[in-house]
Amino acid sequence: MTVFSYTACTAEGRKIHGIIEAESAPAAARMLMERGETAVRIEELRTLRLPQETRQWLSRRGGVTDEERIAFFQELSALLAVGLPMHRALERLRDGVGESSPSGRLLHDLHHAAVQGMPLSQAMETKQQIFSPVLVGMVRAGEESGSLDVVLGAAASFLTEEHRMREALWSALLYPLFLLVAVVLSIALMTVFILPIFAALLADLHANLPLPTQLLLTASAQIADAPAATVFVLLAVPLSIGLLLRIPSVRFLCDRCILRLPVVGVFIRCRAWQMILCVLAVLLRSGIRLDRAIALACTATGNRALRRQLSSIEQRLIEGRSLTQIMADDPYLPSLVRGMLAAGEEAGELERILPQAAEYCARRAEIIGQRVAALAEPIMIVIVAGLIFFA
Repeated sequence: MTVFSYTACTAEGRKIHGIIEAESAPAAARMLMERGETAVRIEELRTLRLPQETRQWLSRRGGVTDEERIAFFQELSALLAVGLPMHRALERLRDGVGESSPSGRLLHDLHHAAVQGMPLSQAMETKQQIFSPVLVGMVRAGEESGSLDVVLGAAASFLTEEHRMREALWSALLYPLFLLVAVVLSIALMTVFILPIFAALLADLHANLPLPTQLLLTASAQIADAPAATVFVLLAVPLSIGLLLRIPSVRFLCDRCILRLPVVGVFIRCRAWQMILCVLAVLLRSGIRLDRAIALACTATGNRALRRQLSSIEQRLIEGRSLTQIMADDPYLPSLVRGMLAAGEEAGELERILPQAAEYCARRAEIIGQRVAALAEPIMIVIVAGLIFFA
């Protein structure tokens, strides 16, 4: 069986995304048709196949694949939509998967928590290695609004797009990354083992050496004189960066800088606003006030700068200002989306405009993601060429 990602339209005209297993693309289209969905786009998911030993090791570590997470959200959304209570829906999913697998153990734990009366978001929060804070926040918002099935479907669509983009980027970077690792290892081995042999000979020649050669000789001498200090520095630098990023103020500054990057920042902003607007649409449709809906939608993004901006919007809404006035100077919201929200608020149809704005952000993020994937390979090749030239 082959795994396909698809975009389809429901009988109500709503566009959905997902992953399906079938013998071929036409077979996948037939399966979607039987479910009352019309296929718009079907693409084979080309994933990197790990060796059997590696997959077994990952299973022992409790790893759940992207496809399994997407299927979990899709199937749970469908079961809740037909009226099954949470514990029965999780029981159905658990019975369909062997408990020896990572996904089976996950479903067993979630079902056990549901039987004890724990909300799904709280149970998911205990599985941080599987469910990101963004997904947990979305589910919590869905629980509070009473639209959990809709939010789960939106989360499945988001994960599907994220998985497809990640696979495309990984496919483009695989060969250049292999070259980069090979070049870096070659330079490291040359610096540690080969250059010390030639250092004395080059010194006796009293020749004017190129700057790259001088730098490599200096690095080689430092490593030879203090190998323990070199190892300590190599370990301490990434550890220090990791500890610094745990400080809230430092993490906030990093998140704000990321949002201001030329291409990557625009991509991250569009993806974040896609989720926020999607959750807002569900919450408003469920009758929740706009200020409360924005407070809940804060959890739909992991970026601290965006969260602070949303908290500021919530506060100004409570003070009585209109959404149009507040969004007019928002530095992170795409200008076209600002216009759409202003038109929706003026016409009193904000609930109808929000899904369209989320769809626009999704399309723009997809276009930028394709450009990044296309540019990643040549950029990596240029970096590798630069390292080779330097060495």
